[in-house]
Formats: sequence, structure tokens, C-alpha cells
Amino acid sequence: MLGWTPVLVACLAIAGSSLLWMAAYLGVMLLLGLVEIGFLCRHCPYFAQEPGLTVHCKAMWGPTKWSRPKPGPLSRFDRGVFSFFMLAALAFPVYWLIPQWQFFLIYVVSVALMFFTLTRYECNRCMFFDCPFNRVGQEAKKEAQDTAE
Repeated sequence: MLGWTPVLVACLAIAGSSLLWMAAYLGVMLLLGLVEIGFLCRHCPYFAQEPGLTVHCKAMWGPTKWSRPKPGPLSRFDRGVFSFFMLAALAFPVYWLIPQWQFFLIYVVSVALMFFTLTRYECNRCMFFDCPFNRVGQEAKKEAQDTAE
């Protein structure tokens, strides 16, 4: 639910001006989800962990596995594409949010809370050490790598 709050706020702000631009924003968010799965998630051990057609991850439970797993670290290209789309999706609604400071404030706070909650409660326990959001301590990483060997 926390992840949908900024999207809902952005949609409300954009819809006041144009339903077409709101549809474009939702398209960008859908594209971000596809990019996240295709360029970030498929490298993650959780992606291939469970059989079936859906991802069983700590942070993103349930999206369809539309691509094959690609275990291993992220390439610079994968990081770049994911980062670009993440920033584009976050920045897209700002034009409509700034004139409505209440929406802008809710958007910024909800995005910050979403990132804080994920990094505090999920990313600090995740075993995908190459993820740009991973916050597992060096000792835990070393212990997990020693156990795997």
C-alpha cells in the first residue's frame, strides 16, 4: 500500500489538468515495473528461488516472471537503465505537483517513507547483494558468502 500512495497522489494532481497525461503517467509507471523486473529483479536470487510464474521477493511480491532469470551481478547497462527509469518515473508528476503544494508535500513524504520502509525493513535483510538498494551489513554478507562456499 505504501508504494501506491505516491502514485495515487500523482494521479490526483495530474487528473486535475488532463486525463491523457494521467494515463501517460500510469503508462510510465507500468513501464517502470517492467524495467524493474527485466533489468533488476531477474538478477536476484529470489527471482529464480520459487517455481512458478510470479516473483516471491521481500519488496515486490507477485509480479509475473516474464523474462528468464539471469543470476549474477548487475551490469552497468542494467543499473543505468533501471536508474534512468526510476528517476524518470519519480520526476514525471512533479510538473503537476508543484503548483499544488499539498499534493507535492504528500508525494515527497510518501516517496521518502516508501524508501525508508523498504531500506529499513526489507533491504537490510535481502540476500541480493548486488542490488543498488541492498543495505545488508558487511559482516552478514561475508557470513552468507562463507556459508555458500
